[in-house]
Amino acid sequence: MRNLVTGLAVTIITILVGLGVLEIFVRVAYSDGSNFDIEMWRYAKDLKQVSPIPGVGHEHRPGGSGTYMGVPVSISSQGLRDREYGPQKPAGTVRILMLGDSITFGWGAPVEGTTAKALERLLNTGGTTRYEVINTGVGNTNTAMQAAYFMNKGYQLEPDIVLLNYFINDAEETPVKNENLLTDYSYAAVFLAGRLDILERTYFGKADWQQYYRDLYRDDAPGWREAQRSLDALTQFCADHGYELMVVNYPELHELKPYPFTGVTDDLAAMTASRRLPFLDLLPSVEDEEPTSLWVTSTDSHPNAKAAELFARSIAAKLRATYPGIFDEGAGTTPP
Repeated sequence: MRNLVTGLAVTIITILVGLGVLEIFVRVAYSDGSNFDIEMWRYAKDLKQVSPIPGVGHEHRPGGSGTYMGVPVSISSQGLRDREYGPQKPAGTVRILMLGDSITFGWGAPVEGTTAKALERLLNTGGTTRYEVINTGVGNTNTAMQAAYFMNKGYQLEPDIVLLNYFINDAEETPVKNENLLTDYSYAAVFLAGRLDILERTYFGKADWQQYYRDLYRDDAPGWREAQRSLDALTQFCADHGYELMVVNYPELHELKPYPFTGVTDDLAAMTASRRLPFLDLLPSVEDEEPTSLWVTSTDSHPNAKAAELFARSIAAKLRATYPGIFDEGAGTTPP
């Protein structure tokens, strides 16, 4: 009996020491901010909090800051990766509010390299009207969460135009925070979870990323149904309060020509058309580019500053064409 207890104790101690060594190794090896899983986890841990607004899920912690993927990130007192905005829109100013996830937030890009700030610079290069483009993007949110945020809080920023920046994973179900000691505090646990996911997709039959995205748009997929209901609510809210609403579709940047998700784009275009909403697909603005030239890093396909500039030019042209009474004739016609 004593030998059994001793053996068990030695085994437990060995496992704990091994885990401790692995934890130290992962923290040191990826201290340069190169691992996507760890950096996204750190961002969530440092800069997010549970939102008190029903349906929003999580939001940014006001005043938070940190460095992720080697890029400094600061959150304003209003919970935005943006500058502070007054409660009232200045006279002679047109405000455009961008709803979105990590694509809008500008994951891995400096703040000036986000699509929101590229668009703001571009619009202010011509004409006399002042344009403000407000970035309300929060990583790992979906359309339902973004709509809930705007209808409960975001509208207070008094936008003239709301851009719902849509990405293919915005039809995912709203995430629920699960308390887990390991994934809340352990770098090694987060690293191993990411590696396990790759193994499952490669060798054990878990749907690959392309099939995963397509499955989100099955007619019976709960996240897709919720996205459509949320768009209905957002459309009605904007109509009732006098906000213009446009849906902007951002392409998945791994493969651009031929694009593997044209069916999803068609579904989204049909959904917006049935609601009589302006719709812009940004794929044509980048489809002739080498995909990796648009990524923030060689392993992370979030759009970089180059992609943001190309997106901004397309958005500016669509805004001018759709709302000629709002935009000066020269606004956004000169590259920044």
